[in-house]
Formats: sequence, C-alpha cells, structure tokens
Amino acid sequence: MNEDEQTSTPHKVIVDAVYGYRHLEAMPSESEVASFYESNYYPLVQKGGRAPELRRLLAGGEEAERERAWLRATLYDDITTALRAHGSGSKVLDVGCGQGELLQWLDETGFEPHGIEPADDAAAIARGRGLDAQTATLEDLLAESDPPSTYDAVVLLNVLEHVPYAAETLRRVGRLLEPGGLLYIKVPNEFNPLQLAAQSKLGADPWWIAVPDHVNYFDIASLCALNRQLGFEPVDVQADFPMELFLLMGFNYVGDPKVGAICHAYRVEAEMSMPSDIRRDLFRSFAAGGIGRDARILARKMFGSDSDSGTGHLGASGAPGDHYRYVPLRRSDAEPLRQFRNDQIDVLRQSEPITAEQQKRWFNEVVVPAQRAAQPPMMLVSILDPEDRFIGYGGLTNLDCDARRAEVSFLVAPDRAADPDVYRQDMEAFLRFLSGWAFGELGLNRLFTETYAFRDAHIAILERAGFSSEGRLREHVTIGGKPTDSIVHGLLAADWRRA
Repeated sequence: MNEDEQTSTPHKVIVDAVYGYRHLEAMPSESEVASFYESNYYPLVQKGGRAPELRRLLAGGEEAERERAWLRATLYDDITTALRAHGSGSKVLDVGCGQGELLQWLDETGFEPHGIEPADDAAAIARGRGLDAQTATLEDLLAESDPPSTYDAVVLLNVLEHVPYAAETLRRVGRLLEPGGLLYIKVPNEFNPLQLAAQSKLGADPWWIAVPDHVNYFDIASLCALNRQLGFEPVDVQADFPMELFLLMGFNYVGDPKVGAICHAYRVEAEMSMPSDIRRDLFRSFAAGGIGRDARILARKMFGSDSDSGTGHLGASGAPGDHYRYVPLRRSDAEPLRQFRNDQIDVLRQSEPITAEQQKRWFNEVVVPAQRAAQPPMMLVSILDPEDRFIGYGGLTNLDCDARRAEVSFLVAPDRAADPDVYRQDMEAFLRFLSGWAFGELGLNRLFTETYAFRDAHIAILERAGFSSEGRLREHVTIGGKPTDSIVHGLLAADWRRA
C-alpha cells in the first residue's frame, strides 16, 4: 500500500493497493465505533459536525420541510429517474434507510421499496410511517434464506464511507441483485481537486477526515474502479454541487455551522431554480472534471459475487450452455497472455515479441488506469473455462464513449486457436457475450473489427455472428515481409436487436 501524505493529521490515510480508494491505515475497533455512536454521534450531528442533511431533517418544522422538499426535487428524483431510465423492475432495497425518507418517496412514485437499518430506533420510525423497514444488516438479509431474496435495484446513500470492508459490502449487494440489476451509490467525493485547493488556501488540516465513523475516502475515479473490479459497470456518473467553491470565494464554513447554513441555502436555491435535466447534465460535467461534493454513480450488475472466492462472474455470460466466465483482466493472467501473444504474432498488431518487463509495465500503466477510469479507453476481460482456467482474453478497445463505439479484441491460447472446432465455440460464445454487454448493458451503438484477409475461418465466424463486411483496406499491413489486406467488419446495436 502507498501512503497518502497526511502529515497534518494523526490518522494516516493510505491508498488500497488492490482497489485504489483511500482508507484509514488503522481501522477503529468495534468498541470504539460503538462508543462513538452511543455517546458522540448525535451531539456532533446537532452541532453540525456530521451529516448536515440528517441534522436539518431532525430539526423539524420549516427547516426540515425545506430540506425534505429539496431532497425530493433533486437527489430522490434523480434516483427514481435513473432507475426508470436504465432498469425495468420496481423492487428496490434501501440499505441504511434511516427513518424512511427515501422509502417514502419510492413508495409514492410507484416503486416497491424495502429498507434495512441497523439502528432500531430509526427503523421503528420508518415502520411507524407504514414502510417496510427491517432492523437488519446486509449480513442478516443474506442469512434469511439461501438463495436470498433478490432486488431489481439497491441504493447505498452515504454507506460505503462508513463500513470497514467496502469491497465485501458490494459483494454482498451483488448477491442481492438480479442479473442486470442496478446499484445507486452516493459517497463524499474526498481528496478532489477543489477540496485540496481549498485546503491549501485555508492552510487547514484535512477537515474531511472524520474518525472513527468515516473510514473510507473515495473520489469519483476510485469509486468507479472499485465497482468495475467487483462486477458493477457504471452507466451514469454524476457529482453534485461543489461546495468547496464557497471556501475558495471566502465563505469559510469549516467548523462554522452558521456560515455552512448560508452556503447550503445558496446551493439549494441554485439547484431548485434549474430544470432537472440541465442540473443532471451539470452534475455529469462536474464528475467528468473530478469535482463535486458528493460522487453519485448508477451501476449495473455485470458480475455476480462468489461468496466463497470473492471472484466475479458476468451475469450476461452469453447464451445458456455457454460454460465460460468473463472477469476483469487479472494481473495473474498478464504473463500467460504475453506468451499467447508472442506465439501468435502473425495475426496481431505486434511486430516483435513482448518481454516480461514490457508486459508488466503495460498492465500497470495501461490496464490498471483503464480499470479505474470513469470513462475508460478500453475494457478487457479474462476468459475462463468451466474449471476457471485462463484460456484467453478479449473485450472493447479504442472505446469512444461519446461516439458509442468500440473495437472488438479477442485472443485465445495457441492450442485452442489451432483447433477449428474449439476456436469456433470459444469465439461464438465470446461474441454473444460481448454483443450483449456492449449493446444491452453499456449502451454502445457500434462494434467493429479489423481482420487480416488470410484469416478465413475467423472472418466466417464474425459474419455468422451478424457482423457485416464494410470494406477492404488493400495492402494495409505487412506480414512476413508481404503486403496484406485487412477486412473491416461492423455490427450495429439495431442489427443485434433484430437478430
């Protein structure tokens, strides 16, 4: 793990070497956390030191009504709009539902809401409003039945920053989601550029490090990366109003709830005055720049959780009977992949053998950043056989999110490529998976390939899968010293849906 430079705070924050988000190096004990929530949490909330939205709702009267109206017009409406735009089911689980504010909104807007909340006092208030709110945790819910009940969507609002093991929490969520189900997450966007600029201007300690209740610190890129690594593909990434702008303009709300209330009122006024679609586009622009007070992502379950190994498998893994698994390209597969490529240079855009050092550098400098990017330039998967052996890789390269297009990449082990029947089975299953992923889940419009003209069997498989020949690039490459044509094939989403 790499240390973050946190010389001005006694609590060391480090970057997780596996998932890339920040967290406390020394996690507080269960007794420390329990003591904090029993004795200190709600006094801090009342003083404005924690959960300002909760404080305003608990205040009652006009202040609570203003806060509720703002949440319903913005965050809550954004959630239901996203769930309707990207999903078809109505059964929604709110994890950490509190007193049921979101549950109430979901119920009023035509969803089937269910909530879990570890604090019985809060869950009891929600139940008193006629809502389905269990005093339970994710672990409790999973233990109720095997297999557990599943949901069309799960919502985690300000949950992941509090749990000691964020990855395990998302694995549990994966077990509760239907294949293709939706996950909506909201967490503070910490260590973002405006926050760091404001810290420098104020010469202040990192006020956002809140021990012992905040143990994880995500920014937009690391939140997207964590989801991808655990099998949830972000389909909409937003970040809400960048409150740090007020600090840069001279309104220092750090440790001053009165100034904070003024800044919040300005923010509410601005958001309530904007048409919702314009505000959402603005929030997407904030996210693209890495700024915004809170990161919000809507992700689709692509990989389910394996409760024994913790590895992911794609829910949309091709047609029934396709006994393959597709997981994000793993570091352990980089070296065998290098050997696969070196043994098949004649069919690849590769002029000389790749060294082990070059492969390691490629994985660290190209693959890992792409896996952590909000808008990745490529999305690669390891292809596993029924015994979970690595047999090849493939995915989307030259990915253009704005144009909604990507190039298809596919390569299997040399012995499989040499057997026509095995190669056909491998490639046909992969193209079924990839088309469903690209068009059905990611919303792409076009897939394309470039194939050397002498690869007759490969071209025949593409065309049987629905790819149309779109042109010949004459003497486009040199193979073995001889000019060789390339054939371009393409598949559109509309053609795939008609098939």
